[in-house]
Amino acid sequence: MVKRNIDHHNLIYHPKRVTEWLEKGDCFPIYVEIGPTNRCNHKCIFCALDFIEHKGHNIEKGVMLKTLENMANNGVLSVMFAGEGEPLLHENISEFVQYSKKSGLAVAMTSNGILFDEKKALECLPYLTWVRFSVDAGTRENYAKIHRTKPGDFDKIVRNIKTAADIKREQNLNANISAQYLMIPENIGEVLTFSEIMKNAGADNIQIKPYSQHPNSINKFAVNYEEYVHLEKELEKFNSDRFGVFFRKRTIKRLEEGISYKECLGAPFFALIDSKGDVVPCNLFYDKPEFVYGNLYENSFSEIWKGDKRKEVLRKLKEKGVEECREICRLDACNKYLADLGDIPEYARFI
Repeated sequence: MVKRNIDHHNLIYHPKRVTEWLEKGDCFPIYVEIGPTNRCNHKCIFCALDFIEHKGHNIEKGVMLKTLENMANNGVLSVMFAGEGEPLLHENISEFVQYSKKSGLAVAMTSNGILFDEKKALECLPYLTWVRFSVDAGTRENYAKIHRTKPGDFDKIVRNIKTAADIKREQNLNANISAQYLMIPENIGEVLTFSEIMKNAGADNIQIKPYSQHPNSINKFAVNYEEYVHLEKELEKFNSDRFGVFFRKRTIKRLEEGISYKECLGAPFFALIDSKGDVVPCNLFYDKPEFVYGNLYENSFSEIWKGDKRKEVLRKLKEKGVEECREICRLDACNKYLADLGDIPEYARFI
């Protein structure tokens, strides 16, 4: 299995877009995260968005399809369905995935996977670049405590991963099937058990990643990752030609280093769409009207992106700085890269 550096960023593969940003100070986003619903069938103890009121919002089918086409026609390259709820609870999620791909977008999904049964797998897998399931435990009992659900859901997710892997093999699909494990004190003793179960289920890889405190979330975990770095060596035994382990050591290091830049330079390359149709800079600004770029029920995505309201929000973000931002956020590695590009030292003239 080819190992990718998932702790890094992919802006190095988009020199034209980065050049546009360097020259104009702005560009169309490369990647957009979409929350088609804010309903969820789990109440995970580590949920970063536990501060949101889950009032059952679902983005309308017509609005979503028009938005996907508009984004594809204006330079967006990829979308991920996740958001403030469980994306598979939206009745049109399979159509959204299929339409995204047909419009020219690369498509991904993050899910707890309980509803990713054979039907959903057959509908979605042929169109997905990757799907990542949050599992976060190695036993039925602990899974139920951490995800605050029934122990039987652990059996469902393992079964669904196996079914998806079988379909991928039978249809010779390229979709990467991954399982995610967020390290918190409540589950750290089950990492190896989890790894073995996921490998036997047929997942392509697993990601062992650190917990990061969202500034707005209610939950709080104190994690000393120096106690867990030994796991990287122990997890190596699971690596094979068909299965890979990504222990997010570099992400842990970035968490320890903290934020080194003064503003969010990566905002032009990324956006988030919530279940109400609001377009916002990131999940720090859910339910904060003063930081909403615009709403898709009122304007198209491209109109919102070029609009005066977004320019005003970007100005506010620059003034606000990053002191209240989440560490190791989605754009952290991008921000460090872009900050270096903005201040090129004389020694950088040399190769």
